[in-house]
Amino acid sequence: MPHLLSSSLSLMVAACHPGYNVQVPHSQVESVVMSLPPSAPRVEQRLVMVVAPKEGKKMRIEYASLSLEVDHSWQGLKGDTSELIPWIRVRIVDERDGSIYAERANDTNPLHPIMGLYRLDHPLCQQAEERCEVPFRIEIERQGPPAEGILNVHWKASGSALAHEAEVSNIEVRLRER
Repeated sequence: MPHLLSSSLSLMVAACHPGYNVQVPHSQVESVVMSLPPSAPRVEQRLVMVVAPKEGKKMRIEYASLSLEVDHSWQGLKGDTSELIPWIRVRIVDERDGSIYAERANDTNPLHPIMGLYRLDHPLCQQAEERCEVPFRIEIERQGPPAEGILNVHWKASGSALAHEAEVSNIEVRLRER
């Protein structure tokens, strides 16, 4: 299981309309580089995103959002002249009900090494009072023709939220390994 590194919180404030909504601090985690050979074509990571007011504060969460970026590189065997290259499939699964929150597949062409699932604005915590906790799973799978070689992958997930009539300093967004 990859080790996750938490990066520091950064503040992004955006007033949206009167009555105001604010974009609250976001949290990020990322994987180490993982190798997917033909014999072990799949990796998954379980995470949980928590959006909550700091102790003693009240707020209403409008929604919480998740973004995912996956970098990948294909290394065929030395001397292999085959043009077969695998595909990569990335899924984000909501573990509350098993539904697929987002899914994307791409070839592993070195001209397109970054795959993004950005601004997934599905309302994970729509209109939640006080606190929202969402367990989810990231699945990365090597697919396609049985090509010899290694697919290296690295991902970074970011969680953010929008809250109604709240001070940015009163809200926390945490993304952590489960």
